[in-house]
Amino acid sequence: MSLFASLRATACFAMLYFGTGTNHAAAGPPVSDGTPPPHPAPTLDKPEPRELAPAPLRPGPTQRWTVDRVVRAVESKHPRMAALKAKRGVLDARVLTARTSMPNPYLLSDNGTAEYTYRLGFTQTFELGKRRRRVEVAGAQVGVHDADLRILAAELRAEARRTFMEAFFAQEREAQFIALIRSVDELLGQAEALPGDIPRADVLEASTTRLHARLALEQAKFEHLQADIRLNSLLGNAPSVELVLISPARDRPPSWLELDNDDWRNEFLAAYDHLIVEALRRRPELARLKSTREVVNKEERLARANRAPDMVVSAGPDMVPQGKPMWGAFFMLSLEVPLFNRQQGPMAEVRATREQIDSEGAALAHEIARQLADAVALASFQQSQLRLYEGELLPAADAVYEDARQAFLANQSPFLVAVRAQEGRVLVYLAYFRALAAYHVALAGVEQALGFPAI
Repeated sequence: MSLFASLRATACFAMLYFGTGTNHAAAGPPVSDGTPPPHPAPTLDKPEPRELAPAPLRPGPTQRWTVDRVVRAVESKHPRMAALKAKRGVLDARVLTARTSMPNPYLLSDNGTAEYTYRLGFTQTFELGKRRRRVEVAGAQVGVHDADLRILAAELRAEARRTFMEAFFAQEREAQFIALIRSVDELLGQAEALPGDIPRADVLEASTTRLHARLALEQAKFEHLQADIRLNSLLGNAPSVELVLISPARDRPPSWLELDNDDWRNEFLAAYDHLIVEALRRRPELARLKSTREVVNKEERLARANRAPDMVVSAGPDMVPQGKPMWGAFFMLSLEVPLFNRQQGPMAEVRATREQIDSEGAALAHEIARQLADAVALASFQQSQLRLYEGELLPAADAVYEDARQAFLANQSPFLVAVRAQEGRVLVYLAYFRALAAYHVALAGVEQALGFPAI
């Protein structure tokens, strides 16, 4: 397959997997552990072409990031997390409001000229059990808020891992195209130094290969810059910050994936059986429904307490000035008769809400099982693909290219064999980095399906 067709296929696969996102590469050779060893620069008198420099360096500082550091930083410092944490102050204020919601007393003055009776006192309403129930309802909202924090944390962890891998793939894609162009230039220089004439058609085809790689490199630089901008935004950095992303290729897999197990189908079943129990126990959306149900139970207790009548007490001094002045005291007590309004509506709403929450819980448990099965199956398969590249395909691509290069230098094979071997090698490495990114995106999907850190 020609490089032009191969690069078009690579671009299509990358767009299908990552969308139209892009990235920016750090200066210097690729920094990932999975990058093939860099070949020396061409030993020609003319300087290296300017277009082979990585994406333009930005004025900001250079930062080196691993995927784990990015996940932790985004989870703890993202503005959405800070905004949601600030809601706790609102909930605490609601608890304070419920605790201090005792009715104020009234000043009572009862003056009658017919009986010459003068009374001055206070009227106070006493709630029977209601204030305590309102405090319980307000306090129960804190549990819902804690579950919301855990839900958002799971979303941010998954978003951070996906964004990191998108930027990392773009960084390595740019580095591979630079390596391809450098190797073609090196082969062309070596071909000029060898005795004998290289067929003009071979030189033209190699030049066409370099031209197509050059076009792909410019696109890769733009995509790298865009992906870096997105990752900088997620980290709270300015767009001018230069990012160097360290490959997660050597990270050990999570405990629920076996390192040396190539039977991904059985591995999926074993991992799923273990993880579904934890997911149904710790998924924050289920915890939120449980906390919401607790709030509803507190509201039911409050509705029952509201059926109890409030007691209104009035007391104060009583004076009769006619004739011989008389002094005394008065005391009045009144109670509401709960005859018509017995909180029928609020009680019915509470019962309906509880039934709705139970139905949502059953539906959510079913959806969690489906999400987890899909995510674990994908992660198991992607790990087997990654092992295939690392154990077989990358060493084979390196060996084929080195054999072709040595055979060309020994005048034992045509010039284009080495060029095509390097082209195939670069395509294998691009597919490897894509598989590495897909593996970590699959891990992010499993972690999001679980709802808690599991990588």
